[in-house]
Amino acid sequence: MKEYSFVAECFWTGVKESDLVALDRRVEDCVARMTRDGRSVQYLGSMLMREDEIVMCFFEGSASNVRKAAELAEIPFERILETTHSGAAI
Repeated sequence: MKEYSFVAECFWTGVKESDLVALDRRVEDCVARMTRDGRSVQYLGSMLMREDEIVMCFFEGSASNVRKAAELAEIPFERILETTHSGAAI
């Protein structure tokens, strides 16, 4: 199965950096469990746009596995979007 890159887009009123730390831990735990169960998904981390209170959570995997990981980790996402990026590191 081909893996793709995705972003879970969250409009998160009042979000703080400590929320991201807790979110990252939850997602990493869920991804580890899914991987042990044979469901391939990778969490690449998150990014906070403070001024707009938007969080982006980055993943690689199949669409269904990324959605499952986001739901299990209780990411407060509005939508999950397939992404493409240039070769430059972000």
